[in-house]
Amino acid sequence: MNKLISTVVVFLILFPSFFVHAQVDQQLKEDIIKTGYVHRPLPLDYSKSYESFGLTKKVLQSDMLCDMENLDGWSRKGIGNMTITDDRFISGTHSMHLAAPTTYPQFLGWGLGFGTSLASFDVGGVNWERYNRIKVYVYPECEGARSIYLNLYVENDGIVKVPDKYGREGYHEMNLINGQWNECFVEMTELPRDKVTKLSFAIEVFGKERTMGDSLKFDIDAVALETVENPEVVSGWQPAPNRIIFSTTGYRPDSKKKAITTVHNNNGRFQLVDNQTSGVVYEGDIQKEKTKTGNFETLDFSDFKQTGRYFIRIGNTESQPFYINPDIWEDSAWRVLNFVFCERCGYPVPGKHGVCHTDLNGTHNGQLFAINGGWHDAADMSQQVLQSGELALALIEMAQTAKEKNNTDLYLRLMEEAEWGIDFILKTRFGDGYRAQTWGTNLWTDGFINTKDDSTKRRRVRVHDRAFENFLFSGIEAAAAMAINDDPMLKQHLQKVAIEDYAFAKKRFDELGFEELSGGGGGDHAAMASNSQYMANISYTASQLYRLTGDKYYANEAAKSIQYTLDCQRVIPINDKDKLCGFFYRDLNKKSIVHYTHQSRDHVYMQALTTLCETQPNHPDYKKWKESIELYANYLKTIMQYVAPYGMLPSGVYHIDEVKDSLNFYKIQVGISKGAAKDYKEQLENGVKLDEQHYLRAFPVWFSFKGNAAVHLSTGKAAALCGRFLNDPELIDIAEQQLFWIVGKNPFGQSLIWGEGSNYPQLYTALPGETVGAIPVGMQSKFNEDTPYWPQFNTATYKEVWNSSATKWLSLIAEF
Repeated sequence: MNKLISTVVVFLILFPSFFVHAQVDQQLKEDIIKTGYVHRPLPLDYSKSYESFGLTKKVLQSDMLCDMENLDGWSRKGIGNMTITDDRFISGTHSMHLAAPTTYPQFLGWGLGFGTSLASFDVGGVNWERYNRIKVYVYPECEGARSIYLNLYVENDGIVKVPDKYGREGYHEMNLINGQWNECFVEMTELPRDKVTKLSFAIEVFGKERTMGDSLKFDIDAVALETVENPEVVSGWQPAPNRIIFSTTGYRPDSKKKAITTVHNNNGRFQLVDNQTSGVVYEGDIQKEKTKTGNFETLDFSDFKQTGRYFIRIGNTESQPFYINPDIWEDSAWRVLNFVFCERCGYPVPGKHGVCHTDLNGTHNGQLFAINGGWHDAADMSQQVLQSGELALALIEMAQTAKEKNNTDLYLRLMEEAEWGIDFILKTRFGDGYRAQTWGTNLWTDGFINTKDDSTKRRRVRVHDRAFENFLFSGIEAAAAMAINDDPMLKQHLQKVAIEDYAFAKKRFDELGFEELSGGGGGDHAAMASNSQYMANISYTASQLYRLTGDKYYANEAAKSIQYTLDCQRVIPINDKDKLCGFFYRDLNKKSIVHYTHQSRDHVYMQALTTLCETQPNHPDYKKWKESIELYANYLKTIMQYVAPYGMLPSGVYHIDEVKDSLNFYKIQVGISKGAAKDYKEQLENGVKLDEQHYLRAFPVWFSFKGNAAVHLSTGKAAALCGRFLNDPELIDIAEQQLFWIVGKNPFGQSLIWGEGSNYPQLYTALPGETVGAIPVGMQSKFNEDTPYWPQFNTATYKEVWNSSATKWLSLIAEF
């Protein structure tokens, strides 16, 4: 026996890959092994990035704007200093040297973090419209810094002002590699530039991480204005010329495998080519489609089901290679898991940061507590415990799928990561209904309690006992208790606290009802919840507790709670040609339809109803629950016509007077609290008029905070749940189309997940830095329009990496 054990140990050491579940991407398999199964970040592959492709474009014109031989025309503001240096340069004999300290004893009150070192060049109101790209070389010399970036700002005082009123347009974060020249560019295809007044570079001072020195230094040279061939199209439904738009990750054999092309002078045929042998494996006709978004040429190779790696050829144009594989989404699970791991708070992530935020603190019952753990919420390192909880639940969902497919490696690693989040949920729970809930950071803090970087209002931990969160945490705890089988004491404890937290929430909700949400007070996105969603959440949690305990009390609670939600569903058709109905209103007044603009829990309605049907198939209301699911499923299938030939789920139906329901309307908006009526009307009119009172929008009505990845992925989860329950392949396809959109089957042909598929752009990463699997807030629309808008300009909110999007991605791919 001992000899056998020794043999197995030796075999594991010599042949570790034998025990790694087969990956679709063999390079990823090797990378996973080298990370110790992602206990170190996956290596960055720049070769398939948008920026690498962009640097190969032909330059038709290039004019030097600033050769940095002197500082004529330059001014500086804020922290730090600006000089000319001859230490290094690209052109001439000098470059500009911009520096700032890594930390500062006070907050400037403008810029991000402690403040900004801003160098600005007076352009003088010049028209730049003949150019479509800015190019610059940057050499960072930032001792010990593991996340390096420099911001570039463009200001315009022409017909359209830049920046816009929300401070989004014209801001571009350049992610950089330390200790070398970085060749950077930003295309400005649609940026207003008829009267450019300033070009600026900015260092943001975010505090001193463990390995960092005392200063951030950047040498900047050879700022040029360029005109390049084939600039990117950044708005609208029509792709740029000579493109093939497809899922850059690939497709399952049973997927509807479609693509869109704008290749000129094609002969009406396309070929699918084996990437290894270069042999043509499939040929088909290019179809012409006229849809509500325009006229398109499309390809369909759904009947080709052979596993392999392929590319599409149309004339002389070839796509990047992609996979056809039944486990196509499992590689993305590893990559997004990598991003989640790198977002850990209070944990030393190799190559990213040391144990962080040990000084963030709050008080409860007069006692001071320090808190870190879970995962940072986004690029700014803020925290929302509920989002860590929902991420833990999504990890558990994906882990169960991996287990069903006998992918033990992925299952174990996902459960390990989930338990990191579960521990944080328990850590922030005080056992009396109160929990530490949310706080802002935007800094690497100094580790000393009650210094400026942890004592300001933004950085104080908010503690409250709002029922809504306790209901949600109870459901997460119940799911974790059912999923964890190798730690009986943790499993038992999770069951205990799930029951307690439901009781805390129920008692408070019985006393206050929906009023606690109406008044806000939580300081986070959870306060956006509608009454109908609230009741669906209660129902789902009660069903989970019924599954866990078998106690009929929870079954009755689940059935009782869902009735309010059902009463909020539109069952009478509106007066459009399709007789649309099936969507939900926010409350029984039925003035405002359910929409999400940033964070989303749109899937909860179907999650609650399908779980009810699964757990109580003999209930007298079963038929009513099923009919509600069918009604909503038909609604989703009907509205897909408004985005064809793409698959992104529309935001949905809007009533013309929703803005008048001010409490509900402004509750779901971030960064605006009044005065939206004019813009609301314009945004609706840029959508599709359905009848005299209703419009449909592809993108949400929104203002400052834009980006819809979490929104349409959550609705995609709802489609998947309906599809599984109703055995409806059309709904399953709708769900998978949300994944295709994210990884490249969008008008811009870009994968929004860094390192997944190909043609992935830089994202707004700020403190965590460039990371494989990072996924942003998502696609936006331009101002009040209702068409996709995805400029290269890299800024928050839409390009900021966000764990909420990662949560929705993992939850949806768990369905495949």
